[in-house]
Amino acid sequence: MFDLILDNALHKGHRVDVAVQGTRFAALEPAGTLAHAQAKERLDCARRLLRPPFYNTHTHQAMTLLRGIDDDCALMDWLTREIWPREARLTPEAVYAGTRLAILEGLKSGCVAFNDMYFHQPAVLRAAAEMGVRARVGLMYMNQVSDHIENDATLTLRDTLPPTLGLTLAPHALYTTTPDLLRRVAAQADALGLPLHIHAAETAAETAIAKERFGFDTPIAYLDACGILRPGTLLAHCCHATEADLERIAKRGCHVAHCPQSNQKLASGVFPWAKAAAAGVSITIGTDGAASNNALSMIAETKAAALSAKLGAAAPDALRLADLDRAATETAAAALGFPDVGKIQPGAQADFILVNLDTPAFAGGGDPDANFIYAADTAAVDTVACAGRLLLRGGRHPDEPAILAAARAAAHTLLTP
Repeated sequence: MFDLILDNALHKGHRVDVAVQGTRFAALEPAGTLAHAQAKERLDCARRLLRPPFYNTHTHQAMTLLRGIDDDCALMDWLTREIWPREARLTPEAVYAGTRLAILEGLKSGCVAFNDMYFHQPAVLRAAAEMGVRARVGLMYMNQVSDHIENDATLTLRDTLPPTLGLTLAPHALYTTTPDLLRRVAAQADALGLPLHIHAAETAAETAIAKERFGFDTPIAYLDACGILRPGTLLAHCCHATEADLERIAKRGCHVAHCPQSNQKLASGVFPWAKAAAAGVSITIGTDGAASNNALSMIAETKAAALSAKLGAAAPDALRLADLDRAATETAAAALGFPDVGKIQPGAQADFILVNLDTPAFAGGGDPDANFIYAADTAAVDTVACAGRLLLRGGRHPDEPAILAAARAAAHTLLTP
């Protein structure tokens, strides 16, 4: 007996029956094949599109509590004047509440995983575990000494984490660290066998800092000299990566987390997707934090990535749908350390979404998968599953009212003078 059967779902232009056993897909057959198979639960998917979910490769989840703070401001002014003073007042319970809100928002756009760089990391892990999503949570490193950075406490949890959760070493950026600190983090990554996650080449100001403070032509060259560029390192943004930088990133086996809406909102720059792809860079998509995006919809982010790539290269075919889709799903999952997810096939982990075809984006013609990325919004996401567990049904989460109420209370404490 199967745990779950999806009957008559539309997948890659074909009608299929899909069976789930435990955390994995057990069968994918032409529609009708599993009509008489026994299952604990069956879902009628005649009006549903079956897709892999999204995997968000760069975010600061609990910044949902700071959404809408001084929206029209350059990055460094925004951080120093508005964000960092409020973050100094964060508590573990606030981060827990903000992270649960972010996970809920992600689920509603079909996202089941995130790569986090933020404070009070045990609270982030607690939220992810309770809500059943995948996550990589960073041990944070910055020049500033802060009791919000709970690296030691987080590391003690490593051996207790379920397979859906993992850790990274996450030095914040070149402008909040020193060369010595970055080299020590790189050495620690070797000792612990953990990947790295860092902001890189996000703004023109960062390039100036690399030259004036550290004597390197680009932030990427500087980070490489400090040992940060290595297989599996995830570099967020890379708007100002040169062609030589992109070749270096590809050669070192790093991944890029492209965050187009944050980059556009903060006027940070445009990531050169076409040049990066030509250089062989592994490209993924992230939302960044909700304070600089200001939303966490991976549908909207993936569309924005396509538009940014096309406009940046002045070519409508600079990023084709199949490559875009792969970047936000299978490639992103692998970059986060989940190699057997992001695809719907027997033996793979059963992460999937069901999209409601009875919504406006699908009433006309065209490819439903293209319409999902280019025309739909979160209202089309009906069902979301991670590792075989249904987390969202009918577009709703069972704990939604409590999640919203707790987040409102936590945000009030941060925003009240």
